[in-house]
Amino acid sequence: MSAENPMARDWSEYGQKHMRTRGAGRGLVALLLAGMLTLVGCAQTPSARPATDAGEPAQEQQEQAVATMPQTDWSKARVSYLGPEGTYTQEACQVFFGGQGTYEPQEDVAASVQALIDGNADYAVIPQENSIGGPIAEYLDEVVSHEDVCIVGEVDLPISQNLLAKPDAKLEDIKTVYSHKQGIAQGSAWLKEHLPNATVTEVSSTAKGARMASEAPGNDCAAIGSAAAADVYGLSVAADNIQMSDTNKTRFYVLSTGSPATEASDRMAFLASGSAADLAELLASVEAQGMQVLAVHDRPQKTELGNYTYVVECADGGYDAYQSVCKDNPSLEFRYLGSFPVV
Repeated sequence: MSAENPMARDWSEYGQKHMRTRGAGRGLVALLLAGMLTLVGCAQTPSARPATDAGEPAQEQQEQAVATMPQTDWSKARVSYLGPEGTYTQEACQVFFGGQGTYEPQEDVAASVQALIDGNADYAVIPQENSIGGPIAEYLDEVVSHEDVCIVGEVDLPISQNLLAKPDAKLEDIKTVYSHKQGIAQGSAWLKEHLPNATVTEVSSTAKGARMASEAPGNDCAAIGSAAAADVYGLSVAADNIQMSDTNKTRFYVLSTGSPATEASDRMAFLASGSAADLAELLASVEAQGMQVLAVHDRPQKTELGNYTYVVECADGGYDAYQSVCKDNPSLEFRYLGSFPVV
């Protein structure tokens, strides 16, 4: 237990227990035609890395990740993440770090990244994009706005959303549902059909919604979140797998500070800032270097209309290819985010 943060704890024992309680997710199947670019937040699964098998539990994903990643001692790692206890971001921490290290929940993603910047954490794990809800703009902005931040890993986590309520609550009792905006988006069709009159309230995380539902008087509050969160906050799964797609998946970035890795890995990412008129030439030069564009996310530069910072993610390339792209596009400003493994 950290003396500085009473909420910090070693999660290794917790993770082994609760990864098994969570509903089994389904892998994301790539349906895009070969060579098609995926723009503005819709990621493409690289052909070199098959999608997770349908129905693969998060525990199996963690064990597979530990087996395939280089052996690293994470026992002293301090990891900040979107809390409170029981979020999907916490599960992503478990998958990437294999249950090692100390995980410190933060109130929001900005606080998670700030803990990293301030030296109070070695890594920050943040949600980046969901296959249903799309990219999370304000979370991408955290990467764009902090020049010292680099990407050292990614976790692709199958997401099984559930309606969580008190054990003796009935579905007809529910008048208020709490969740993160992504949980709300993923469960919106189910809510419309089964709880059309319920008030849906957005909160900073799915686990915070679960905590609020557990602390509310009576049985009329519920939350959308993980089965692990239900266990943490003494709730029951009133309805499971309420997400609108069985291939529901969220990508998480693992962030650090310092020099980004240049060795070739599963993915490489960089920022390119400038006019939208230069985007086509940028993507052409990426392809000319033999790289596969996996995703392009745009964020406004907040200077002039039509000027953006693009977050570009690629496969089949490394730092040398990135440098060539920079030379081919002198009208743009670049920042290298790193080469990193995907688990």
